[in-house]
Amino acid sequence: MDLMSDMPMGSMSMASGAPSLLTMQKMYWAVVGSAIGLATIVNLLNWILARHRLRDTSLTPAKPKSLFFGIYATITAIVREVGHATLHPLTVGSHTIHFPPLGPVLIMLANLITILVLCFYKLDTLDVWQWENIGYSTGCIAICQLPLIFLLAGRQNIIGFLAGMSYASLNWYHRWAARTLWLTSTIHMCFWFRDWGRYDYIAYELVNDDLTKRGFAAWCLLTCILITSVRPIRGLSYEVFVLQHLVTFIGFIVAVWMHVPNEVRVYLWIPIGLLVFDRLARYIGGAYLNLALFHRQTDGKTGQRLWTHSATFAPMPGNVTRVTIPNPGMHWQPGQHVFLTCHSLAPFQCHPFTIASLPEDQRLDFYIRAKTGATRRLFRFASKNDDNLGPPTAAAVSQDQTVFIEGPYGAVRPLRQFDSVVLLAGGTGATFTVPLLRDLVSGWNKDSRGETSRVSRSVKRLAATKRIRFVWVIKSRAQLGLFESQLQAALADVAECQLRQPDGGREVEISIYITCDERLEVPHPVSTNAPPASSTVVTEEAPNLSETNGFDEKDNISVRSLSAGSLSSSAAPAMAGRGCLPGGGCCCTTQIMDEDQIDTCTCKCSGPVPVPAANSGVGGANEQTMKSSEPPTPLPIALPIFAGRPHPRTIIRKVLEKAEGESAVVVCGPQGLSDDVRRSVVSLSDERAVHKGTGAQGIYLHIESFGY
Repeated sequence: MDLMSDMPMGSMSMASGAPSLLTMQKMYWAVVGSAIGLATIVNLLNWILARHRLRDTSLTPAKPKSLFFGIYATITAIVREVGHATLHPLTVGSHTIHFPPLGPVLIMLANLITILVLCFYKLDTLDVWQWENIGYSTGCIAICQLPLIFLLAGRQNIIGFLAGMSYASLNWYHRWAARTLWLTSTIHMCFWFRDWGRYDYIAYELVNDDLTKRGFAAWCLLTCILITSVRPIRGLSYEVFVLQHLVTFIGFIVAVWMHVPNEVRVYLWIPIGLLVFDRLARYIGGAYLNLALFHRQTDGKTGQRLWTHSATFAPMPGNVTRVTIPNPGMHWQPGQHVFLTCHSLAPFQCHPFTIASLPEDQRLDFYIRAKTGATRRLFRFASKNDDNLGPPTAAAVSQDQTVFIEGPYGAVRPLRQFDSVVLLAGGTGATFTVPLLRDLVSGWNKDSRGETSRVSRSVKRLAATKRIRFVWVIKSRAQLGLFESQLQAALADVAECQLRQPDGGREVEISIYITCDERLEVPHPVSTNAPPASSTVVTEEAPNLSETNGFDEKDNISVRSLSAGSLSSSAAPAMAGRGCLPGGGCCCTTQIMDEDQIDTCTCKCSGPVPVPAANSGVGGANEQTMKSSEPPTPLPIALPIFAGRPHPRTIIRKVLEKAEGESAVVVCGPQGLSDDVRRSVVSLSDERAVHKGTGAQGIYLHIESFGY
């Protein structure tokens, strides 16, 4: 059996008319390369499309203007409808099983079918004399899959760069490609066992044959990697998972190296090279970002500091820690995240967090929900001088700590190219959507002042967007303080844009939903927290958040809530003061079908919230208020607040009905909210027959999610 490792596989005949084993490996990579090439072409076309839209001076820049892009829009709409389709979650006891969208499933299914076809091409599984040939074939196809797994795994991701995807999105493909490798390896092992089993030879081979022992050891290590990579297990301790993942990987590569012949070891060199490239790029980039030697100091301490970044930690409502790094030595785009490390508080732990600020802020802001481990330590450190855990004051902000950052990572298509943008977030998922909102408004501001792009003077506008719809779901009114001032500033900026350009047609509408749904408290390291919530608007004045020392979520408030269908007008007075629905339950957990049709309900779950003013948005139904002769007061602008859970389909539909070009829907929150938005987009795209002759324009969907 040892002689098999030295057999020249390139000339080995498998069956009548069947290609050699090395040819089959090349055929697999021809298929994979074609898929990557197609994704690259699509990414390039999207980039060209974005530039054309920003150059277009017509009233509908986000609408296809040529036959080619019209056909491309139709194909894209069909692919999106199929790719985003997903099954409803399945609830088993206290656990909810969420299913992935159809698009990624079809891609991995195509990969599996390609592999199985190549494994068994012109081979008869019922012919006992071909079982050995099938063992060789499946082994060769298994080994050639290793480079793809590592291409999908690294943070410095080549496929992600070509396809315009984040490494976090590709990580799902990485896991399933690894499972496909395990399946192929298992088939490879089983056919050898099946062949030896005819002579009762399996135990003998495992004990006496070195080649068999190395192969079986490699399979055991791969199985261990697979089992420990399942979400419930890897979620127990991410740091332990990373360490054991690296150790078992090294053992797996060594075992495979000793098991396979020289001719196919190139498929081991490639993963090793990819791993080294990823690590070197990260270490070199990390050294540049974090060593003060490469950055100009703004505090007069040049030459006295080794590390560039120091951070302040402040406690925020809802067990959230605000981490601020002034003057970071990096540039980033809205919606990106970095890996943050603070060895003085959480040694040797590195976690991803979304950047909640813009580059013009000249600082990095992170809002980190305390759960366990490192996030809990950060919150304890930040709150040690603040017993009430109220809004941070100068005395409550903890002393600076040296931190290290790596990144930025993440990829979102530039939202300024879309006619209308819908941003939905749950809990601290707003750390992702608020910077996107601010960036769009910043583009409007620059356009209204007549500024042009620094990249190309030929670009006529910095934002083709006309409408923004922002929805934020939170569990208590105390969490509103995380981004209240930024949202108010965005509304004030839009009002100024309208004064400078009354005919600009720019609109923004903001809704804050407060819900009693406990799932909103589920933390997430990259600000992807919170399920769908419901709506209600406050009608009584409440104390200002900055004056609130405690955050009792049981304070009574009177709210306007629920759709007409959910609570009849005759039943509303009977329910007042109890915060209950006719069938039982709090109105804060009820889904609001339409914000424009709300009855009265008293909610006891959400606590006092700011009073919504007449302007629920800028440029929408309250446009006359913002266009009054008196200049609007920049701050404070009261935010419209609802009690309950929003109905994403209704919110998105209303925006699409006004859209004159392609729209973008972006969601960051718990999986339940993401699934609801995904199904709503697919349903609306099909219902409106997007780009199929009805005139309805396309819908781009981005779901930000990150899971250990």
